Amino acid sequence: MSRVVASVAVRRAAALVVAAFACGTEAETPGGTSGVDDDTAVGATSGSSAGSSGAVDVTTETPGTGTTAVGSSDDTGGTTEDPPPPPPPPEPVSCDLAVVDPAADPTMVIDAGDGVGQIPTVIGEVLLRNCGCHYNSNMLMPSMYIDYISDKQPMSAWSDFHGNFMGTFPMGYSEMPAYLAIEQRVVFSDPLPMPPMRCGAEGEEGTITVADLVALTEWFAAGAPDGASWPAG
Repeated sequence: MSRVVASVAVRRAAALVVAAFACGTEAETPGGTSGVDDDTAVGATSGSSAGSSGAVDVTTETPGTGTTAVGSSDDTGGTTEDPPPPPPPPEPVSCDLAVVDPAADPTMVIDAGDGVGQIPTVIGEVLLRNCGCHYNSNMLMPSMYIDYISDKQPMSAWSDFHGNFMGTFPMGYSEMPAYLAIEQRVVFSDPLPMPPMRCGAEGEEGTITVADLVALTEWFAAGAPDGASWPAG
């Protein structure tokens, strides 16, 4: 199991890195270096003029304005400017149903228990803690959350996980049991992780707790059995 958890962690970390770059990264500056301080670049030109004992200021005149812009010299004699810093990541939010929709009754939105044909109690608790948007009954969701009510894939009953997948992503699972597609998102972050990046848990932005991830990983790997066939704790 330690190998499974380690593999899952690596996959989720890789997906987060890709998503972080998609949200905003430092772009390379055409024709020069990226993210180089002016002082560093200017210092590299020392000794290029006779009698100079230090750095040489490089200025370019802006046509029609009479003003000058200070930059750093590149190998072609032009100037470069430091790229703007990337935007900060979005503030993490909790995807616990109790936070997403405090008025929701967990016993009414998910059929969890230790009986035949029920989502195992332990798994139901994990789903409510990490997938609250999918169980939200309030159509006026806060703007910080994604409205999954419009998604076609139900997750309230054990049978929902064993019927054909009706969601959008990942693609190519419409003829397969839904739990296999959900496993791709949760365990393998394909094409992006679930819970989504903004849903932080225990200070780990973009992840669920290790214990919850292990519980779901084991349940999916076992074929998503019902409560009567799955340990309660």
